[in-house]
Amino acid sequence: MPHKLTEKDMVVIIPAHNEEETLPSLIRLIQSKISSTILVVNNASSDQTGAIAHNAGAIVVHEKRLGYGNACLAGINYLTSLSDKPKVICFFDGDGQSLVDDIPKVGKSVFQGKADYCQGSRMILKSSKNSLETLARVANHFFSLLLSFTYHQRITDLGPLRIITWKALQKLEMTTPSYGWTMEMSAKIMKSGLRHTEVSVNYIRRKKGKSKISGNITSAFRAALVMSSTYLRILFFWRPTHSV
Repeated sequence: MPHKLTEKDMVVIIPAHNEEETLPSLIRLIQSKISSTILVVNNASSDQTGAIAHNAGAIVVHEKRLGYGNACLAGINYLTSLSDKPKVICFFDGDGQSLVDDIPKVGKSVFQGKADYCQGSRMILKSSKNSLETLARVANHFFSLLLSFTYHQRITDLGPLRIITWKALQKLEMTTPSYGWTMEMSAKIMKSGLRHTEVSVNYIRRKKGKSKISGNITSAFRAALVMSSTYLRILFFWRPTHSV
């Protein structure tokens, strides 16, 4: 009889760039409610993010190359080096805008073996959608529609709360170092035929620190260009090398 997956089989990867203010309470909350191993990737922080995450009880990996994708890849590379690989991975932001209570809801279909991947969508609940910066809301809506139309599979968001089996993650062969990470993952999941679903999640306005992308027009424009180029790269040049 196959082993039933639970939250104890999951590692939570938190990419973190200058998140010393939000990490301590976030890590404690995940430890108390989820009981998962927490891996914080200190991504070129200029503050005490790494030390604070370590003191709070997280495993800390340091990635000097700035970029959301670089941080996620560093976390994956660390887990790949372990003899005992995790069965499920949760990607969760360290800025305090996503809620820890949503992790079990997003993971449910994966733990039950009904899906290889589940996305937490911030675009379903009105309160969550309104908590997004205008630029982020427009970009997420546009790129979600683009992927849905391209692959004839409906998604509504490219948000940060994602739960995926380790086996499925390996099939994606992720490479994007920066903003295009979420586009790459969603596009490859849809193109590869992996079983995927999404559920509504809560999202709140940032209380501490500031957004690295959506609050800045120049950064948002640059992110949109990277997302677009990533979309085209996956559409025309990527093919799954592992059977689904």
